[in-house]
Amino acid sequence: MNALLNAVDTTPVTTNVLLKDTAKVTNVAVGTTVALTNMEANRINWEQGAYRTSNQALYAVLGDCLAFCGDMTLPEAKQRSASLESFYKDRGYTYKKDLPLATRVVRAVFGSRDRRRISTYSLVIRQAMKEKVLIADFSAWVEERGGVQEISLGKSATYIKPADKAEIAKSNLKGKTPIGYAKSELLSHVADAQYLGDMCVLLAEQQADGSFGVYAVLRQDGLVKSAFTSLYAVGKELEDKAKAEIKAANDADGAVAKSA
Repeated sequence: MNALLNAVDTTPVTTNVLLKDTAKVTNVAVGTTVALTNMEANRINWEQGAYRTSNQALYAVLGDCLAFCGDMTLPEAKQRSASLESFYKDRGYTYKKDLPLATRVVRAVFGSRDRRRISTYSLVIRQAMKEKVLIADFSAWVEERGGVQEISLGKSATYIKPADKAEIAKSNLKGKTPIGYAKSELLSHVADAQYLGDMCVLLAEQQADGSFGVYAVLRQDGLVKSAFTSLYAVGKELEDKAKAEIKAANDADGAVAKSA
């Protein structure tokens, strides 16, 4: 009996299993850490090597496109356009004279298969032209801006977020008298004291007699904000139109004064 007991391994089975599982977990942890470290190193080498070299080559081509779009005399510009159109015909591309020069040049150089890429590169070149970036500084300028994608997605200095436009339009209404009031027995049923003073959207149809037939009262926040954003756009359009008319009047007065 004692011999039998001595022959039996009394070490708990679960202990061996746990030790093996722990070893596996440790090995996986070490392996994944090493793998991630190696991948990170490869990424750094790629960014500083092939990726950077590739981008520099792209910026050089775009810099040439920028140079091609440089200022010329009218006769020279006409010759350039004629050459572009001839180049398009040779390649089988459709030439559109009304497109920006940068877009026409980019399409000639990069082909017409990827419209998104053409649009991106054209925006970059036009922004460089707008900022009067020198050809020699073009590559550095693109890198400082974070690359072509960042430049193409960049917002103008006058950009206003839709949410801010809605707030501006809403604040502009404060203190103003409504242009009219809608009231009926049915509308009184959808009126609720908890919404007193809150804005809403009336879904209405203009009638032959000049009145408006209201079909629904909409209080969803997104709809109300969209309405205010649209109101901002209408106001901005009227403002720009008024400014243009004033400028035209001033220019006309100046022309009359000079002729006098």
